[in-house]
Amino acid sequence: MSGNNRGTAVLKTGYAFNRAFPLLTRKNVANFELRSFRKSDETALAAVINETWGLKSSPKNAELALRFGYAYLYYNLAYSSFRVVAEYNGFASGIVCAGRRKEKLPNLVYLAKAISYALPLFFCRGFRSQMAAWKKFFKVTSANEANMAKEYKGRLYLLLTKPSCRGIGMGKKMLSSAEEYFILNGMDKFFLHTDTECNFRFYDSMGYKKVFGSTVGTGPNPWEIYIYANN
Repeated sequence: MSGNNRGTAVLKTGYAFNRAFPLLTRKNVANFELRSFRKSDETALAAVINETWGLKSSPKNAELALRFGYAYLYYNLAYSSFRVVAEYNGFASGIVCAGRRKEKLPNLVYLAKAISYALPLFFCRGFRSQMAAWKKFFKVTSANEANMAKEYKGRLYLLLTKPSCRGIGMGKKMLSSAEEYFILNGMDKFFLHTDTECNFRFYDSMGYKKVFGSTVGTGPNPWEIYIYANN
């Protein structure tokens, strides 16, 4: 048996054990559970996106701010085949989206939703600077991703937790579930995009390595964009 097959077999055995004996393997996660994404989660998760990036109170129009959250949520859902939500005390409080680096086709229903929510933002002056920032982000990440070796077949598209729910193991559990998905589907190497506006140190603590780093803008605290990989 090859090393990769042996590792997959061990992971499958461990995954089955976790399912069979959840009380023995789920420490400090009694207040939340992981489940599949539901349409009813969209508003709560859009609010998590806004809160995480400080968009909750900055835009003059709160409805457009929520639209931004919807658009970004559905964009990531569209390009992912693994979509798991962390439910905390009955509310969707975190999400992880993962998939192959190059999916054949995005989920057209989710992509259409992302476009429908995003269109009004282009006509709102308050969001034009935000959209310009995202244009820079995608330009930089696309250039960095093009330099990633082909063996990095998996990509973590999104990992978010509600700020008030941090410190209870939610992020670690969601990341672990994505890692299981990657390995069980033959994607032993995978990567993710993050930046200094996010909690990128979380990936340092989880043993991920920084592969690329790019600085956007000038000033005392420039925006830095990174790619992290699992190995």
